[in-house]
Amino acid sequence: MATTASTRTNDKNSVKPTSGTAAQATNSDAVRELITHGARIQLASITAASKFFAGWAQSADRYAQAVSNDLLGRLHGESPSRELVGRLATLSNQHLREITTLPSAAVSHFNKELAKTPTPDKRTRK
Repeated sequence: MATTASTRTNDKNSVKPTSGTAAQATNSDAVRELITHGARIQLASITAASKFFAGWAQSADRYAQAVSNDLLGRLHGESPSRELVGRLATLSNQHLREITTLPSAAVSHFNKELAKTPTPDKRTRK
């Protein structure tokens, strides 16, 4: 005894055939858009990280130069020793304030990079 499969279809669940090239173009565009977005995120991350490290290096350089100048000034007798500790504390405080602004500056840079609208692809498609 053989059974037959039902040939009834439900319009809600039926799969509508699409043109092979149209489906491939849609999938290709979606993949291209996903890869482009991922690349934009990576580039924004790299530039934000470089902005952070460059800011840290500049701040550390300013701090080291200022401490060096104050210590050399003390060694040459240009400033009294009782002022040295206060000046070094002021320099350290200023340096720490600069350092604490770096993460928010990097995040701001990251967000600006992602907010930029991507330029359209100028390649011609065949």
